[in-house]
Amino acid sequence: MNVVVIGRQMFVGPKSWDEITPKHFLQLLNWRIRLGGDPAGRYALLQLWYGIRYNTWRLLSDDQRVDLLGLLDFIDERPERWMLPKLRVNARTYVGPGDGLEHLSFGEFMHAQAARDRFLASGDPVHLPDLMASLYRPKAFIWQPAGDAFRQLFDARQLESQTKKMAHLPVSVHQGVLMNYEGCLDRFPDQFTFLFPKLSADQSDGGTWLDVGLNLARQTGALGTFKELEQANLYLVLTLLDALMKENAMLKKTVENG
Repeated sequence: MNVVVIGRQMFVGPKSWDEITPKHFLQLLNWRIRLGGDPAGRYALLQLWYGIRYNTWRLLSDDQRVDLLGLLDFIDERPERWMLPKLRVNARTYVGPGDGLEHLSFGEFMHAQAARDRFLASGDPVHLPDLMASLYRPKAFIWQPAGDAFRQLFDARQLESQTKKMAHLPVSVHQGVLMNYEGCLDRFPDQFTFLFPKLSADQSDGGTWLDVGLNLARQTGALGTFKELEQANLYLVLTLLDALMKENAMLKKTVENG
């Protein structure tokens, strides 16, 4: 945590995404939506997160104010940590995909990518509840089979009904989930170098890299049946696909070089 001393007063606030609570995150989203991310609005976040009031703020010099606002620079980057780990929807608890999408299955990821691509292509926020329905699972009851973090297992047949439920959540939550999801994707091009350059080359066609990778996987039988693939952990599948893509690229290079 950051500690700020002004005169005889001490103020404490978050210094990174790791110290931001879901309440903080919703306050940030409201600022971005209602004020359009107006730089002057950062003072409101200092009030909310540090408790620095106007009477104290007005005693500071311009340089001191700039230094204080600089404590919030980390919010200019998208978080990889999942900032809304649980949502309450119609008396049910929905559990998110975890930090860096660690709990996500590959089936959920495929549907999430498709919803994100539809949003990027059209700019229509109607697609954001689709994204949320792909990323969040109801918390499993004790008698139900569960995946990571006690999430119900993914079932594509439930997506339509879950999308309708997610549509009733505030716009700020929809936008926050999108920002958080893209923040988690930001590191994928570095982590899976043979998969994601194809994705980043044409954001409107998220299936290009996936089709190539899955075709390679089918040829080797490495990923089992489609049902098994849907339930498999995202990182397990992407690691395997990336290795297959790398092997295929090296083989093509060898053939081309004679």
